[in-house]
Amino acid sequence: MRSLLPENEAMIDPYQVLGVSKKSDQEDIKKSFRKLAKKYHPDLNPGNKEAEKKFKDVSHAFDLIGTPEARAKFDRGDFEEAPFGQGGPRPSYYDTQHEGGRYSYSFGEDFGAEDFFEGLFGRARGRPGDFPGEDVHYKMEVDFREAALGGEKVITLPDGKNLKVKIPAGIESGKKLRFKGLGGPGRMRGGAGDAYIEIIVRPLEGFTRHGLDIESELPVSFLEAIIGEEVEVQTIDGSVLLKIPPGVSTGTKLRVKGKGAGAEGNRGNHIVVLKIVMPKHIDPALKTMAETMKGQFDYNPRMS
Repeated sequence: MRSLLPENEAMIDPYQVLGVSKKSDQEDIKKSFRKLAKKYHPDLNPGNKEAEKKFKDVSHAFDLIGTPEARAKFDRGDFEEAPFGQGGPRPSYYDTQHEGGRYSYSFGEDFGAEDFFEGLFGRARGRPGDFPGEDVHYKMEVDFREAALGGEKVITLPDGKNLKVKIPAGIESGKKLRFKGLGGPGRMRGGAGDAYIEIIVRPLEGFTRHGLDIESELPVSFLEAIIGEEVEVQTIDGSVLLKIPPGVSTGTKLRVKGKGAGAEGNRGNHIVVLKIVMPKHIDPALKTMAETMKGQFDYNPRMS
């Protein structure tokens, strides 16, 4: 009896290696193989012998049960043990890549499993491969206000080309913009890869983002908190007047509508968080007045 495994290696259970049961259908076997092949691909694990061994095992396991015909032969015990090149079956994907040189894929968010799968077996069958180009990744810093309201920047790519980048209003740090076809060139009929630009938003002192809302803290005196007052507040659009109602406490939030982040007509709000601040030095006259009024207007804030 002959198997597809290299000489001097123990027989593997392809179902166990691929993490499927003998009752699994072919589509489940393919899905499991795609996932594991991507996980242990040598290009993604350079120098990792353990990953390379697992990739090899996964490839051979799929050779044994990856098609209905091969699976039927394996289940019947009708399989061969001649190594490739000595009368054996076609090579596994591992064999073609291990000796013939690897190609690189970028396993990004938009990577298609079908593209990867077809690329594997187009190469394994000895056909010329139509390999897509690699994706390229950049980082770009933008001002807090630019990220909140949107804008445009022109950046120069490593190949010298200028790229106009439209910054969507309301974008946050960590988000990526995709530019199709501006990555590395493909091989044969494979299309060019994509360019991804990760946005890094520079902080602005005194302002924080919460979705489309922008928040800032506003110090107020205890007298303003008692009697109420109209004060000036800074927003990303400039200063506005905000009316503080009487009787507010530290932590009270007031809303300035439509002064947050986002596209015009769909902007968030500017949230002002009040913080009551006592004077650094208590004037003796103020202290005497407070003591005089304590009996008449005193209250206990620790009691509901």
